[in-house]
Amino acid sequence: MDITPANAVVQTQARTQNEFAVRVLRKALDLSAEQGADLARMVAQAGGVGQRVDLYA
Repeated sequence: MDITPANAVVQTQARTQNEFAVRVLRKALDLSAEQGADLARMVAQAGGVGQRVDLYA
């Protein structure tokens, strides 16, 4: 495969799009982890709410 300016541009654009996609996914994962941690803190502060499951309901 010959390296041409057009091929170089296409490869650079693809690499840039991949890097951007990875950054977006990392940010989404960070937000999900933060929300999960917040939820765990809220349950812990709720004074036992959500600590037990009612098996007879």
